[in-house]
Amino acid sequence: MTGTEHDWLLADHGTSGDPRALLRRGRELAAAGETRLAATAYDRAYGLDPADPEVAGARRALLDALAVEEHGIRFRYVPAGTFLMGSESGDPDEWPVHPVRLDDYWLAETAISWASYCALMGWELPPAGRPRETEVARAAMFHLGEENRIRMQYCEDATTRARDWHAHIPPGEDGRRSDLFGTPPREDPDRPWRYDAKPMVAASWQEAEELCERLSGEAVQYRLPTEAEWERAARGGLIGCRYPWGDEPPTPERCDCDRFDRLSLVPMRSLPPNGYGLYGMAGSVWEWTADWYDRDRYRESPGADPAGPATGRERVLRGGSWADCAETVTVSFRASRDSGDWRSGEWGDHLAPNIGFRLCRTVRGDAGPAR
Repeated sequence: MTGTEHDWLLADHGTSGDPRALLRRGRELAAAGETRLAATAYDRAYGLDPADPEVAGARRALLDALAVEEHGIRFRYVPAGTFLMGSESGDPDEWPVHPVRLDDYWLAETAISWASYCALMGWELPPAGRPRETEVARAAMFHLGEENRIRMQYCEDATTRARDWHAHIPPGEDGRRSDLFGTPPREDPDRPWRYDAKPMVAASWQEAEELCERLSGEAVQYRLPTEAEWERAARGGLIGCRYPWGDEPPTPERCDCDRFDRLSLVPMRSLPPNGYGLYGMAGSVWEWTADWYDRDRYRESPGADPAGPATGRERVLRGGSWADCAETVTVSFRASRDSGDWRSGEWGDHLAPNIGFRLCRTVRGDAGPAR
């Protein structure tokens, strides 16, 4: 492949093009061992004609082959390429729609669960959910305990309803029952208590970055996705659609949203994944990104691998949640919040049962897709 053709393939975007020609080129690249660039060709073909079963099948097979499982987390591959970011029909901070070119990366298949977070941090597992070291200050442990009170009732696999919005009513020292207020209802009272199937909530971006630093090494870096990486992944390869599945409005079969009256989350893998194999990119929990929020960022954002402003007060949240209305679960909706570091004894606006995160994976020193 010539440099000109390589650059064209990575820069191509919009709704014009020949999906069958891209399918053929993808097959040629795959046969030549350029699998990651082949994934870009297939992905572009899929965006132009997602209903073509041959295109969709070739793309899915290669994306599955490029998925990676590390630390008990399955990371789905998002090919390099250019996509249209933002929405002309959304809020003013979603304007204007603009092309963004990104290198390839991997994104965790789901938001991280409370059990997985504690295991990877080397902590006591839920419902204790705390560091094993004894030198952590008592005041800091109090702040962590307040986060865990929320998690005990929203993150348990079989619990069908928390006792209240912020779960101020403690379920008991073992996380399972309270003699005064009763046990939170569960699908099966005899089922073992586990915290694997639902996302961790009341999560701060500081907690997310602490985990990323712990897991990262010389070859592989884990981090929060940038806002652009999150939106590209949420779109699932579709072009210009409002939701990860298309333009049809959210339903309970597609998305965990608009259920504030239920005080509960559904298991992460109980609803269909998007075109990149990612679960819960709309609804479920708001997800932290690496970027500081700037209302006018899209008017000045660079066109390649953009990051957010260098400084800020609030981090960008994406995806909406189980407690929010359908207008917030579009792939382009932008929200933001402050966050506190429990180790420093700080409160933050992350103390809610609808904020979590998922990990982004990149290879250090990687020049992007093979040529």
